[in-house]
Amino acid sequence: MRAKRFRTKRLWYNSIAWLYGSAVLLVLGVIGLFSTGDLRYVHISILVALVGMGVAWSRDRQRESIYLVDRSALILRRSGRLKRIAISDIIDASLVERSAARNYIVEQVSNGSDDPYQGDPKERMAEFVRYCSVDIGLSSYTFGLGRRVIDRLPKAKNDLVLVRTRSGQDRLLSPLYNQDFVESLSRAMRQHTAATD
Repeated sequence: MRAKRFRTKRLWYNSIAWLYGSAVLLVLGVIGLFSTGDLRYVHISILVALVGMGVAWSRDRQRESIYLVDRSALILRRSGRLKRIAISDIIDASLVERSAARNYIVEQVSNGSDDPYQGDPKERMAEFVRYCSVDIGLSSYTFGLGRRVIDRLPKAKNDLVLVRTRSGQDRLLSPLYNQDFVESLSRAMRQHTAATD
């Protein structure tokens, strides 16, 4: 099997959610202007909308990763970091939606007595998503409101891949062509199993 290369997708869910929020803020600013005659309400709503948009854009603009699938390993690369996962170590790869991925990671970190990552829970969560370019909302600046809006977007379903391993170092990935990625990984696992039998 020839090595197959996959790029990560870039989704702008936080920015889209914040656009909706900005529209609401601007309407509230205009209502404040008409009810009090004070222009500061509009200025404050514009300022908050711009700051929020900047934060949302920076969260959506995660660095891109590259995934290579060959007959012996899954290789993950992101800005100078390289992680090699042997095909023999992979249990399965499945499509997962953001909320399920978030719940899985939180559950794994909170159970984590035999956690291979060890250390601070935030660092362990970051390790799960290190090679994922999609913000799944592990931390929220909107007290969960933006996360709920994003989770309900029709395109937010099944855009991630959870790779589970025997060593417990599971990874959440975001390949551009997720179905093709899962099929390539499954094919490599079948070929590896056939070669070892």
